[in-house]
Amino acid sequence: MSLQRVITVAVLTVTICVAINATSLTERQMRDEVLHGFRQFDITGKFTPQLSAIMKQIPLSSAFGTEPFKPSTETRDSVICMGCTAAVDVMKEYIASHTRDEVFNVVHTMCIEFTQYSTEVCAGSIGLHLDSIIYIVENTEDLPAARVCGIVFQGNGCSRDEPSLEWSIEIGPKPEANKIDNKKADVKDADSLTVIHMTDIHHDPIYLVGGNTACGQPMCCRSVQGSPPNEEAAAGYWGDNRGCDIPLHHFVATLQQVKAAHQNIDFIYITGDFVDHAVWDSSVQTNIGVITNITNQLKNHLPNTIVYPVLGNHEPSPLNVFAPHYITDEKVSTKWLYELIADLWSVWLPPDARETILRGGFYTAVAKPGFRIIGLNNNVCTTENWWMNHNPKDQDGQLQWLADTLLQAEEDGEKVHILGHIPSDRCMRTWSREFHRIIDRFENTVTAIFNGHSHGDHFNIYYSTDEPTHAIGVAFNGGSLVPNSNTNYKTYSVDSTTFNVLNSESWTFDMVEANKYPYVNPNWNQLYSFQDVFGVESQTATEMEKLTHKLAVNRSLLHKYSRFTSRGSGCAENDNWCLRNKLCSTTTSLTGEMTQCHILEAEFDAAN
Repeated sequence: MSLQRVITVAVLTVTICVAINATSLTERQMRDEVLHGFRQFDITGKFTPQLSAIMKQIPLSSAFGTEPFKPSTETRDSVICMGCTAAVDVMKEYIASHTRDEVFNVVHTMCIEFTQYSTEVCAGSIGLHLDSIIYIVENTEDLPAARVCGIVFQGNGCSRDEPSLEWSIEIGPKPEANKIDNKKADVKDADSLTVIHMTDIHHDPIYLVGGNTACGQPMCCRSVQGSPPNEEAAAGYWGDNRGCDIPLHHFVATLQQVKAAHQNIDFIYITGDFVDHAVWDSSVQTNIGVITNITNQLKNHLPNTIVYPVLGNHEPSPLNVFAPHYITDEKVSTKWLYELIADLWSVWLPPDARETILRGGFYTAVAKPGFRIIGLNNNVCTTENWWMNHNPKDQDGQLQWLADTLLQAEEDGEKVHILGHIPSDRCMRTWSREFHRIIDRFENTVTAIFNGHSHGDHFNIYYSTDEPTHAIGVAFNGGSLVPNSNTNYKTYSVDSTTFNVLNSESWTFDMVEANKYPYVNPNWNQLYSFQDVFGVESQTATEMEKLTHKLAVNRSLLHKYSRFTSRGSGCAENDNWCLRNKLCSTTTSLTGEMTQCHILEAEFDAAN
């Protein structure tokens, strides 16, 4: 639970109050009402009964989930934007006129009174984030409230009128002949590369076998969380899917399985999140220890295999917060993280990667002649990265660098795989749009994208902005090693000439069954071969786009997709909403997304 979500509660309080009870207030009147509430807190140490009553009406699933609160009408949207602007202006003044301890006190009180979290979790999370917030407020030359609201409430249209959130990068026009190369390849006969994809490891260095899975905190099974209330609540040896991250021996067993089961591994992709979910209890030193340990295990168990890792949003401390490279204040800088991975990952990367890693945690490397890897730090794109408010335009010039690097790859006749932790549809709207423009422009250069973060094994198709039904790219999500229901990693067969993905497999083990036999390595099984289950010729964007239409009209096939992508907790037989959501979540396009979703939904409805 991050400080941004706590402050979002404060903003939501004002906006919901306005929306329910005061839709006729002017923006100035809204601001005065918020200011009165904060002044009363200064005097009494308590929130007024009216504000408290409104706060308690806020659905915590919206306030503390990954998706922003979404009202049902445009009128409500406009009121939320006005109320947010008033609230942020007051909060900026409050930070400017109060000590750090006083600001901590008001936000901590909000967290205690209006969430289910303990004093320990609230205090830890707020304490970690507060220095960045104060630094940004005090050191950003122009920080309009409309920018903050446009980032936090972009789903409510609050970003539409804020010019600082509207920017673009230089890409250049497409060559005339730039359609995707749809050469077919026979998976069985093609000379293919083997790529292992692991993501969202989330190693907990103080995981306790037999620990408490019912700790009442956002993450459990830690040695500092006491004994379980009964035997059934004891954490398993290999991990536990009841809100726990994984012990080191789980990761070691995974590496042993990969080495034993896949004899000819060409590359390993790791798309971020080495670090655990104890976000209220992280520190620079703890995170350094975890990242170092996981990296060293990879080196020790697979010493002859090249690994291409990228950062996840849990790697910095506090999580999600990546400062621009020119921020050098040690209290808020991310320099320590970039220096760490520049050293640790140098065994796998070319020397010139160090410069861009130190600039922003991203790099490029030639994997083999004609084939390039680009590793992004796209964690900077999320609305939970506080530094978006400091300067929302292309932090560290990463997207411009990506476009320039792809242009050079195009001129050199190279194909490219892009690695990034965050699926681009979860980014700030403008960042997502510009990334999409890049994929559109270089559709014949970028042959696949690999992500993590969602903990789901799924794919997203990118569509052309000019031809909204023309598939231009595909992104594969690797699932997660940390168990949702069960743990998994994936393998990809990649054509060694076109570098298109031909086929993929997911490997998993039954966590409950494995925990019955401590000290005996889990029995890993192939969950699926994508080609065998779904009947695709390959996993190019064109073939995957065809599959979405098959899923729309073949309910049995869609159920298989739901079950495999959820690793055992897929949609119920009669849950049409869930199935439609699974289907539409495969589309990613600015102009084409809704069009394509509507096409798929119409096909689904007609067939079902």
